[in-house]
Amino acid sequence: MSYYPQLAERFSELFASIANDRVLVLGHARPDGDCIGSQLALTRLLRTEGVDAVAYNADPIPDALSFLMAETEIGKLSPDALDGSPLIFVDCADQLRIGPKSSKLIERSHFLGNIDHHISNTKFANFNLVESSSAATCEILAGLAFDFGWDVDPLTAQCLLTGIMTDTGRYSYAATSSRVFELSARLVDCGARSVVSAQSLYENEPLCRLELLQRFLATLTTHCEGKLGTGFLLHQDFLDTGAKYEHTEGFVDYTRAIEGVRVGVYFEQKKTTVKGSFRAETPDYRVDQLARQFGGGGHACAAAFSTEESLEEIRPKVFAAIEQRLTEVEQEKEI
Repeated sequence: MSYYPQLAERFSELFASIANDRVLVLGHARPDGDCIGSQLALTRLLRTEGVDAVAYNADPIPDALSFLMAETEIGKLSPDALDGSPLIFVDCADQLRIGPKSSKLIERSHFLGNIDHHISNTKFANFNLVESSSAATCEILAGLAFDFGWDVDPLTAQCLLTGIMTDTGRYSYAATSSRVFELSARLVDCGARSVVSAQSLYENEPLCRLELLQRFLATLTTHCEGKLGTGFLLHQDFLDTGAKYEHTEGFVDYTRAIEGVRVGVYFEQKKTTVKGSFRAETPDYRVDQLARQFGGGGHACAAAFSTEESLEEIRPKVFAAIEQRLTEVEQEKEI
């Protein structure tokens, strides 16, 4: 059985172009499980095939994902790291996702590969392996590894399983298909252990994260007759609790979990910017398009953006856009 026959030719060409060469594997800023899992897994897979692959990221690796770094490192992206080698991006909808400073750093680099599952992907590289029906970039990499008969050792399998687990919301999101379960089963057969990922990600919470969550939950409210759920965190909340930005992973899901809510949005105030994250009940709401209105992107059910506007300035604009989208979807359903 072939999992990604539609990507086979392009993947073969991509691999042929770097055989016995050096390549840098980049992931997005504020990395999550799918990003880190993809970077580490691809790096390890390429190394087993004779490619000198090295992974870099602009931001630190979240503590909850450090268990994947036992044998393979992800370095800090810097001018010294760029040696003229071609770049392969994983889990990045566009080259800007690696961070504003880093994206300027790589402007003259060779964008060789782009492996991703975001519907808003701009296909910015020479070889674009983009499959938006996939729940995770790690799902794509797992499928390709098995399709090509590559050796998937236990740690590589653990990286891939972790990415799939996080980007499917522990196998609960709409994009979770039978292929996801089949690939996960094969990864377990290769030595991955779901309990290891689950315990590190979901059963090892630092107290500061729970204190931050308590503050966030206190801000939850609804608008648009209960169809829009929202909450926020201020920069001061992070200072008071000692929590990091990585500790907000999953907070946006609470905005959508409120009974009757169709679209949820979480605002995170930083020193000079505000991040907005969307979640939708179904793909009909295309929150990736909502995010694009504010310079972001993502999936039909999950997307995000960042802006230099203040929280007070951006919030009413986002609410107005969501209200319009809710109305449009309701009208389409009535036809």
